[in-house]
Amino acid sequence: MKIKTLLLNPYEILFIHGQSRQGVLLHITDEKGNIGTGDIAPLPKWSKETLEEALIELEQKKEEILKVEWEKEGSLEELRKLDLLPSVTFGLESALLSLLDPLLAHTVLKSALLMGSLEEILEQASLRKKEGYLFAKLKVGNLSFKEAKEAIFHLKDVFRLRIDVNRAWETEESLEFFTKFPLDAFDYVEEPFKNPHDLHLFAHPLAVDESFPKDLSLVEIETFSALKALIYKPTIQGGIMGCLPLLEWTRKRGIDLVLSSSFESEVGLSHIVSMAHRLSLKAPIGIGTCHFIERL
Repeated sequence: MKIKTLLLNPYEILFIHGQSRQGVLLHITDEKGNIGTGDIAPLPKWSKETLEEALIELEQKKEEILKVEWEKEGSLEELRKLDLLPSVTFGLESALLSLLDPLLAHTVLKSALLMGSLEEILEQASLRKKEGYLFAKLKVGNLSFKEAKEAIFHLKDVFRLRIDVNRAWETEESLEFFTKFPLDAFDYVEEPFKNPHDLHLFAHPLAVDESFPKDLSLVEIETFSALKALIYKPTIQGGIMGCLPLLEWTRKRGIDLVLSSSFESEVGLSHIVSMAHRLSLKAPIGIGTCHFIERL
């Protein structure tokens, strides 16, 4: 398959808390007029590249992309040769796979996202429960310890909880907080310490997110006896192509690889769902950001 046209459609998403998110939808067309769409949306302060840098690279690589004879087998290798930024890789990869290897209807396990004030969290939880969610990520980093404890108390029998501290708590205060709960109280606790080099001290099931690969290597992570999951953000880390080595690493060690969104558009979120299906991932994925998009 040859890509005949490559078009960009900038967008801005508004979220219910008043924040906004910018990105670009990438539309590619093949010789038969079929259209594949991907989402390019680096996450400010988290992605290695800005949206402007992603678009500059896409323009610079456009002729190379158009020259490739894209096939289902070998498409990821061709992407590797292009050496694209992570968000560009994810966007182009998503658009290509929707043409080269379209999926039939599919579903995957999903985790809800609960964040904001205590009142907002409890209101969100009520809605997600009615929608049938079994798993939920509870962000506690912006709550007081008292509020975090109250939220967990209210929700521990409603969902299988994933607690996300987002590296907001000091090691000692976090350890003291979690000793109040049995080791099997949560699906896992994500980034419980401000200092990631203390994670070997954590006894509850542990998930590593933003600490890898900036602060911790796989060699260091492997020493954590409580490690339950490694979080992978396709937009920030580079789609399926960037995921495959980590998927192999986690499977060899009996660790879950959990896909997580980075406040992409609904197009990007749908491709994360497809990615989980393509990789046969069993752990519920985190695309609960969809509930925070302002519906116009």
